Amino acid sequence: MKKIAIIFLLLSILTAGFVFWRVNSPEGEYLEKQIRYMMDTYVTIYAYGPKRKASSAIDHAFQRMEEVAAKFDAHNEKSPVYAFNHKGTPITDREILEVTHVALDVSKKSEGAFDITVYPLVKLWGFYKTKMQVPSENEIKAALDNVGYRHLIIKDKKLTSDKKGIAIDFGGIAKGYAADRAAEVLRKDGITSALIDAGGSIYAIGTNKGNPWKVGLQHPRKEGIFGYVEISNTALNTSGDYRRFFIANGKRYSHIISPKTGYPVGEISGVTVIYPNSTLGDAWSTAVFVLGRERGIEAVKDIPGMELIMVDAGGNISYSAGLKDKLVR
Repeated sequence: MKKIAIIFLLLSILTAGFVFWRVNSPEGEYLEKQIRYMMDTYVTIYAYGPKRKASSAIDHAFQRMEEVAAKFDAHNEKSPVYAFNHKGTPITDREILEVTHVALDVSKKSEGAFDITVYPLVKLWGFYKTKMQVPSENEIKAALDNVGYRHLIIKDKKLTSDKKGIAIDFGGIAKGYAADRAAEVLRKDGITSALIDAGGSIYAIGTNKGNPWKVGLQHPRKEGIFGYVEISNTALNTSGDYRRFFIANGKRYSHIISPKTGYPVGEISGVTVIYPNSTLGDAWSTAVFVLGRERGIEAVKDIPGMELIMVDAGGNISYSAGLKDKLVR
């Protein structure tokens, strides 16, 4: 499931397209940059520091992200998730259990708007392949019968289900988790200023040469951005209907599907969540997208420090009070 935000680093030396690989700063540090493709997107990591130190730290961060990507990939035949989905094999991997605990907690608090058992619906609509299609009502009803986070059971350090046909997809939370783990590695390697851009999951460490990192927000219906936010030591996660979708009979269908109705959601075009925990931010961006504006705001109002930016299907932009001085339009 996901997402994109455009990064504007606004450095002291800025070239069109941000084509340089490293910049020598007045402090004698370098800006290292590496790009790799994983989790269905191009992931870019920027880090300030001595040349070798920053480069090595980025390598380590990517290695950690690749571990996460392989482990949580529902289509990787060697992953525990694939074995669970196709053979009913219980999952005992510690990380997957940890993320599943988080996912189930968000599912409960969002009244099922976020649900990792949505796999049968995403598959039915064709978002796992190139041929996307509108299923029949009977097909959707049959798929819905195999959706429901309450069928997942974590007991004795094992993840199982109480119903045959239950399959899981971590697409709405795994990128956020990968960003958290990459940030953890960078900090462990002594990096104090960095930016991880994993498509719709972004993590900012420290500052950009003393100033907050500026992240541009893609308008879901127009070219370019509608504003930017300044962030530091926090994550920004975006769910949108503008990257993976198809149009049939004049109607737009995106990959973000309601676990309740079985149909793609249409009220919201984009949701951005700013929160220090990228794993939670990723999951909640999807949950709020499915819930819609009013219910989404209500669902997260008691989560301290969580901020929202929403663009509805009509292009109207709204944001939480905490972003009053951080969102520039």
